[in-house]
Amino acid sequence: MVGGVDGAGDEDYFVERWAEYETRKRKEKEKEKLIEKQHKKQERKERKERRKRKKTEAWITRHVAAILQRQEFILKLARAMMMFGGPSHRLVAQIQSTGRVLDIELSCMYLPDMMLVSFEDSATGTSNVKFIRQGSALDLEKLGEAYALYWNVIHDTMSVSQASAALDVLMRKKPLYNFIQLILIGGMCSASICSVSFSGSFIDSLASAPLGALLVAVQLLSPRNELYGNVFEITIATLISFVSAALASTDKFCYSAVASSSVVLILPGFIVLCGSLELSSRSLVAGAVRLCFAVMYSLFLGFGLAIGAEVYSKLIGKGIIGPTDYTCVASHDPAGPWWQQTPSLWWAFLTVPMFSLFLSIRLMAPWWKRELLLLIAISCVGWVTNHFVGLKFPNQNDISAAVGAFAVGFISNLYGRFFNGNAFIVMITGILFQVPSGLGNGGLLNFVSDQTSGSSSSYISGFRTGLQLISVAIGLTVGLGISLVMVHPVQSRRRASGLFSL
Repeated sequence: MVGGVDGAGDEDYFVERWAEYETRKRKEKEKEKLIEKQHKKQERKERKERRKRKKTEAWITRHVAAILQRQEFILKLARAMMMFGGPSHRLVAQIQSTGRVLDIELSCMYLPDMMLVSFEDSATGTSNVKFIRQGSALDLEKLGEAYALYWNVIHDTMSVSQASAALDVLMRKKPLYNFIQLILIGGMCSASICSVSFSGSFIDSLASAPLGALLVAVQLLSPRNELYGNVFEITIATLISFVSAALASTDKFCYSAVASSSVVLILPGFIVLCGSLELSSRSLVAGAVRLCFAVMYSLFLGFGLAIGAEVYSKLIGKGIIGPTDYTCVASHDPAGPWWQQTPSLWWAFLTVPMFSLFLSIRLMAPWWKRELLLLIAISCVGWVTNHFVGLKFPNQNDISAAVGAFAVGFISNLYGRFFNGNAFIVMITGILFQVPSGLGNGGLLNFVSDQTSGSSSSYISGFRTGLQLISVAIGLTVGLGISLVMVHPVQSRRRASGLFSL
């Protein structure tokens, strides 16, 4: 009995211990499961964080790459516009509007042949300044293509990477016309402008053609020698003046007509116009520098012409025939043969379109595009307006230039606004035709006459030439500004970013 009770008590004891053991094992398993669950949860959390971090890093990488691509496009666009002769007074506004469209914070400053672009980061308070130095020469074909790329980017029809690659190809592209073609074009420019602007006869035009071709040949070769490039204008003006004086000594050629038309392609009219436009757009530093350079440039040309005439006069022992005969009355005999007479104004129906054509081609306008016909037509309209207004306002070239520039600018901007054309390209020949040669009364040839006669006031007449150029450039600026306001009377940020006009 006692043994049975003790056995039952041991059995209960073992049962309780086993139950405790089972309970402890179950708790340990539950604890292990809980710990494993927590580990898995932690691993999932870590994997999620790693994926998120990788996505963030990838987004940052792509974002930085996109920013760098956009900055690279802006720099290449600025260089292309400077290289191909875009309107300098609108360059800063174009670059800043491009930055706004591409969501890039930047500020820029333009100086002649130089631009500073500062890319700013408001988050870190830092900036990255880029320095661009690039000479410029008008190339209407490449300028039109560069503007088309710029237009496609700001209107989101082309990526910045594609546009950057296209700009690289464009800047390495060979000129549209070769060396021989440009020489012939230069000769035709001088021959066609001789009669219509400088009262030259038929043989004066023939004589100025090879001289103009020689000028273009030397101009194209001069960049190969940097030292000679610094004195190119003086030396070529000296040579042309010497040859013109020699031809004038035969009493069959007009010195003023031959010399003036031969150097017409290197006159500083476009430089003065750009400086005046920059001052009107409040680019004070660039405008003042350009105008000062234009005045000194005109003095260099006058000095070169004077040296050539002086050398020839010393060689033959007598003065130059007709250095101030601006209408060629002395050399043109009304009763003489037709090729030595002053041509009738009706010849302008041939010579004005002819000069407009060859000047446009000299500026690299494609001969197969419709813009070439517009260039010629608008240039003819500007010349006709300038000529007849000049008859009503004699010796007031600024007024006639303002009215002529208004006519050119109004037609060109209408074409640019309503026909999706490029207003700058179709107006540039007409504007250059408006800029006076500065070789008429009180011009460079007056400087030559004073210099060869030993006058102490010769350089004063040279500065008068610069002032005459500046006064006409002011008239051009006013005419172009009024025409632009009339065609675009309502301010538009989208339209301003795409506006490409003088």
